[in-house]
Amino acid sequence: MNIYHFNNVTRPWGDWGTVLAYGMIGWDEDTDIDSIERSGPYTPLAYIRSGVLVLTQVIKDALESSDLKGISRFEHLEKTHIVELEWQHWDTRQPITEHLDLDGEPESILNSRPHDPELARRMPEYWQAFVVGKLSLRKDREKQQSELSQYLQVLKVDDKADFFKADTYGGYFLNERAKHWLETNCPDCFDFTLIPPAT
Repeated sequence: MNIYHFNNVTRPWGDWGTVLAYGMIGWDEDTDIDSIERSGPYTPLAYIRSGVLVLTQVIKDALESSDLKGISRFEHLEKTHIVELEWQHWDTRQPITEHLDLDGEPESILNSRPHDPELARRMPEYWQAFVVGKLSLRKDREKQQSELSQYLQVLKVDDKADFFKADTYGGYFLNERAKHWLETNCPDCFDFTLIPPAT
């Protein structure tokens, strides 16, 4: 069984581009509830931010209708701060300062602009997917600075799941079946790295 680590596709402009594409996960300390803070109207169909696997409504519904396993539940993420920024047509060969007046940290792209309730209503609903499939990995500490495919090895896989969280490494993993599903339903959202079996 092939196992892959998956992560967001790389965006231009470093941390600034990450905030443009994936926003931030807000947190209310009174309610202990996570929320979505991001730009729009563009949004990836699915993405990972601050350790949270975020799905838009259409992907959440399709995933629930599939026979893929390893996700225990979905939790709604309220859209608490949505700002209008149509950045996806900007020239990525130019520094981001050609497109934005930067002030402060990358999060200021969002924080310096007001919440747009109408845009928030037009954008999809968002859900956090809780992955519970288990994966046991071995780390080769001598290759810690190498590619994941050289640093990690698969020891044991939960054969009743398609999506996994690992015991010794963060992030999300999946098998070939789930990889094909994401590639089909969420094109251009994720990069995949094959993790070899232990030898």
